[in-house]
Amino acid sequence: MRPDWLAQGERWVRPYRLSPMPRWRLVCFAHAGGSASFFRDWADALPMEIDLLAIQYPGREDRYSEACLTDMHSLAEAAAQALHGYADRPLALFGHSLGAVVAYEVAARLEQRAIVVEHLFVSAHPAPQCQRGGQLHQGPDQALLDDVRRLSSRPNPLLEDPALHELFLPGLRNDYRIVETYGRASPQPLRSRIEVFYPEQDPEVDLDEALAWQAASHQPLHLRRWDGEHFYLIEQRQALLDALATTLLGCSPLPCPTP
Repeated sequence: MRPDWLAQGERWVRPYRLSPMPRWRLVCFAHAGGSASFFRDWADALPMEIDLLAIQYPGREDRYSEACLTDMHSLAEAAAQALHGYADRPLALFGHSLGAVVAYEVAARLEQRAIVVEHLFVSAHPAPQCQRGGQLHQGPDQALLDDVRRLSSRPNPLLEDPALHELFLPGLRNDYRIVETYGRASPQPLRSRIEVFYPEQDPEVDLDEALAWQAASHQPLHLRRWDGEHFYLIEQRQALLDALATTLLGCSPLPCPTP
């Protein structure tokens, strides 16, 4: 019988690059309505020392037939379980928007299982104790689509083609439900180093909400400012990947905890 982590890994993890002895395994978590394939082409643009994995949420792409999850606990628990088999090399997590807090919750669960995420990159989202809430997940389809349009001036065929809405909206609505109902009064401080990617023209996060990520780590916070809107990482893809690589390849592993 296959171990549970292997079965979970096959469902949840898309290994866009795996090598025998990488220095890092970078695991990516998508925004609301997003999927693992958002990160697929990052593999060719990262140094060979960095493996690239992405988490595939249920209810989209090759998991379209599966029911979407509707709460953070279920999503983070399943993703953390799926990563057990990849923890034989140092792990770094990158999450954008919704993915930022999913990555944080996964890191917290892995740490509880004695798997330390060495580096956590959180992009374009407030700290866990600064969540804004909201009711868009309970509203009409058009309100959800309008909110996604608000976050980027780039054309998005998923938003403009009514024939695609049937495929796109269920995952989007459930992702909004997760993020709008999520929050922690105070975050669990991690051993992970946290680097915040803060887009300065993004209406979804302000500077105080970005700096508040310090409460989620025992390590000093590093904040990196970006010129751009919520989806700055599309326009500045290579610069972002260079920043990730520079940080990871310039880091030494975290010290083992004192008994």
